[in-house]
Amino acid sequence: MSATPATSATSFTVPFDPERPDLTADTDIQNEIFIQVFNSGDGELFNRLYLDDSISNFSGEPLTGADRLAFFKEFLASKPTLEARVTHSYVAGDVALIGVEYAIDSTGPDGAPVRLEGVCTDVLRKTEDGRWLMAIDRPVAATGLVADQ
Repeated sequence: MSATPATSATSFTVPFDPERPDLTADTDIQNEIFIQVFNSGDGELFNRLYLDDSISNFSGEPLTGADRLAFFKEFLASKPTLEARVTHSYVAGDVALIGVEYAIDSTGPDGAPVRLEGVCTDVLRKTEDGRWLMAIDRPVAATGLVADQ
């Protein structure tokens, strides 16, 4: 992992290359990088944690490519904050299965605070260049967003 360039507007406690992020095989570091990038509010940077063909169900429907990027940019623009705790992690070759409990604090359209809570199942895949990136991101909300629909 290389250090974050000095030009970055956000300082990260776990350094990584924002142009070529690597979630790593180390679950604790992976979780911290994911949280840092989410909390940065930068939807484009957050999308770089995902493979091009990755699927994210965070919006309540499976999104990939340009649709996934557009959702991340819009949702993260309000700078919600994520807390996440890894509950389990299994690595088999170039695939990792991660379970996470999460909570996201945000603001609704009316300005009122919104808290999203739930569990997430993530599948990461090791790329040919050795980086670990998100292949499937499937949060299941117990409160907020999808749970309220």
